Amino acid sequence: MAMNRREFVVSSAVSAAVAGLSSTAYSAGSGDPDVIVIGAGLSGLETALTLEENGLKVLVLEGRNRVGGRVFTLFDVPGHPEVGGNTIANAYGRCIAAAARNKVEIVNLAPRLFANRAGQELFIGGERISLKDWVNHPRNPFAGEQRKLAPWAWADDLFKKHMPFRDLENWHDAAHAQYDISVHEFLTSHGATDAMIKLGFDTNIAYGTTSHDVSLLQQAFADHWQTVNRGAIAAFSRTGASNQTPAATPPQGAPGPGVAAPAAPPGLLVGAFKGGNQNLPIAMAKRLKGDLLLNSRVSAIEVDAGSAKVTCSNGKVYRAKAVVCSMPFSTLRHVAIDPLPEPVQHKAIQTLGYIPITQFHLVAKKPFWLDDGMSPSMWTDGPLGLVLAQKFGKTDDEVTSLTVWARGLNALYVDRLGMEDAKRLIVAEFERLRPASKGLLTVAGAHSWAADPFAAGDWAIFQPGQVRELRAAIAKPHQRLFFCGEHTSVGSRGMEGAFESAERVSLEVLGAV
Repeated sequence: MAMNRREFVVSSAVSAAVAGLSSTAYSAGSGDPDVIVIGAGLSGLETALTLEENGLKVLVLEGRNRVGGRVFTLFDVPGHPEVGGNTIANAYGRCIAAAARNKVEIVNLAPRLFANRAGQELFIGGERISLKDWVNHPRNPFAGEQRKLAPWAWADDLFKKHMPFRDLENWHDAAHAQYDISVHEFLTSHGATDAMIKLGFDTNIAYGTTSHDVSLLQQAFADHWQTVNRGAIAAFSRTGASNQTPAATPPQGAPGPGVAAPAAPPGLLVGAFKGGNQNLPIAMAKRLKGDLLLNSRVSAIEVDAGSAKVTCSNGKVYRAKAVVCSMPFSTLRHVAIDPLPEPVQHKAIQTLGYIPITQFHLVAKKPFWLDDGMSPSMWTDGPLGLVLAQKFGKTDDEVTSLTVWARGLNALYVDRLGMEDAKRLIVAEFERLRPASKGLLTVAGAHSWAADPFAAGDWAIFQPGQVRELRAAIAKPHQRLFFCGEHTSVGSRGMEGAFESAERVSLEVLGAV
């Protein structure tokens, strides 16, 4: 089915219906475009809009049957939870500006989050451990004063105290090349044992698969981005867990019985886009003047000094003066590029790391946590990984769903089971740890980013040595092939990094075409 660009209108209430559109959901125009943009995620859409605003004719090719890329909302699950692209904060200036341009309302979640800072339950080896008992618990592998730290706070404490340089904003500078070592090497150099690292970094890992495949400079980049957004994440650790320190009294951020929760600091933004974050790329797609073709998976790119050709797996061929590729390198490495990029850039495309993440979104028939007296959220070292209660109901404390985050090796493990068996495992493990939940949980949605053929992982991860060897070549134009996407950003991460990359690549293309 073909339709005019102006006829393609999707409201937030029916956004999920995008999945049903055919590969020609956007009508083909006459004549070749000036630029082909591969990928209809945030970076690709923003690039296309910017180029159009500067007078160029743009064609967007998207392999999926939806727009948004890794910004993916489960519109059919209560509360519209996010599978990717969760929140924005005060330093997400480009995202905030994009929302205004595209008339998408930003909802500030800070008041609701601060009203619900009671934290999560700790389960190690299948055993529930009270935070006040953690300091002296035999399962605590940490030493000295570090025994007072919750597992999710241990690595952050070491990074804060011992990061060998403070100029984190310039994490990629050649002056810091000597620190392009593994996080494991860094942690062991400061006395950490394998048992400490396994629990304190590898479990519910934020970056990479294990501490062995993450560069310390990657960690510095992440820490820099956390620092500039510090107000928005002060209550949360690098893994998304509530940032508590075990204590006999309620930890900071967890009000005691009968005590009102502290209000969110004035001006603090923990933002989401009304109705679901995917509504932003949907609104951006509606503003395009040119064509956007869904279900158009790119299989080959040919470029020379003055033109480009893109071939899709459906056999269709498109020509333009230039191509902008927003595909993550984890999928671009399966696309034939002729001629090959220069060796360092080619190596980056073939080897850049990506974190495996699999999510399960559970809906409870009734609030079983009121029966067992525990928080609905959990931090575990088992298949459940990190469980976060999503409170997006009519009241601030209404739990609409529970998100299970399997990361790193845990994600790879559940992925090997196949999705249906993985769902059964997650429910069974939940019922084992929380008997009060038996028979009450339904998996309303699930997604593996590593198994997603259009992602092959979530956000990009520099492995040891890759910042020094590869980073500078990642976004370098290859004749008439240009690159964008969060993996090419250097000053910001996530959704903001996507917009940063679109800003850069748009200038490169406008200067070349």
